[in-house]
Amino acid sequence: MRKPKLQNRICRSIFTLPACLLLAVGLWWMPQMAYSHDYAVALLLTLLTAYVIAETNNTQQIIRVRSRAVASVWLFGMACMGTLHPYQPVLLATFCLSVSYFLLFRTYQQSQPMVDTFHVFFMLALGSTFYPRLLWLAPFMFWYLAIYMRALTFRSFFAALVGLVVPFWFWVPWQLWRADLTPIRTWYAGLTTIHAEGVGALLSPTPPVLAFYVLVFFTLWMTVYYLLHSYDDKIRTRMILYVYVCQSVLFVAYGVLIDVSAALPLLLLSVSPLVGHYFTLRNTWIGLCLFFLSLLAFLALIVLTSVDDAYAALIG
Repeated sequence: MRKPKLQNRICRSIFTLPACLLLAVGLWWMPQMAYSHDYAVALLLTLLTAYVIAETNNTQQIIRVRSRAVASVWLFGMACMGTLHPYQPVLLATFCLSVSYFLLFRTYQQSQPMVDTFHVFFMLALGSTFYPRLLWLAPFMFWYLAIYMRALTFRSFFAALVGLVVPFWFWVPWQLWRADLTPIRTWYAGLTTIHAEGVGALLSPTPPVLAFYVLVFFTLWMTVYYLLHSYDDKIRTRMILYVYVCQSVLFVAYGVLIDVSAALPLLLLSVSPLVGHYFTLRNTWIGLCLFFLSLLAFLALIVLTSVDDAYAALIG
């Protein structure tokens, strides 16, 4: 076997995850230099999502060596993209989606996966109450359950439908009891109304757009790489990573066509396992060069989205 290169050693180190955690906390504090509820809630959701990602990797052994690279990539990416540091509803939806992934992968080849299937779609629906368009993923989740997880049965299909309904089963009567259907109307408008501003927004070099370009590059590179080298992994791992590949491509399309800013955390969540897998296992000079270029790109995002805001706060 080849001697591990720098990117392999970093991704396999026990210090990588704590270092990324400290970086995230530091960069979250930097722009405002003071406590803020919005920033604290967003940081908490980011840390909870990192925990779910780490548990998903541990449970499913996505990377076939001991590594915390997947959660580290998520934390590092969120730390560098300062536009995501204030609380946004899509961050709560991203956390719900991470839990949905965790539960989806547990259904792999189960004969009666009703409980996990129910919770997969329950978390998806719960996340959609905060960011309505997350519900658009439901048909794709059925596809993953049937094709990749090979766990869709007649009973699990109806368990999924019940899971999709339950959050609204409680929310709608609550709003009726309060005699205020405005939140329901607002939610439905967010679900069905499409303002296709994505293509136009991509022409403006704002920090979210530049961050989106970086993640799009990762998506394209990692997708091609994994499709060419997927047979190095077990079948179960391949099916899981195929789900991440499909989700990443979907969120790229969503960002291009609909909403760049909202696509960022969802795309980062889905592409992080592919990036962590690549840098942990890919032992080539191309991988090393790409690792350093990736660090430079994310450092540039720090300057654009965090350092400038911190400087403005200091002189203000």
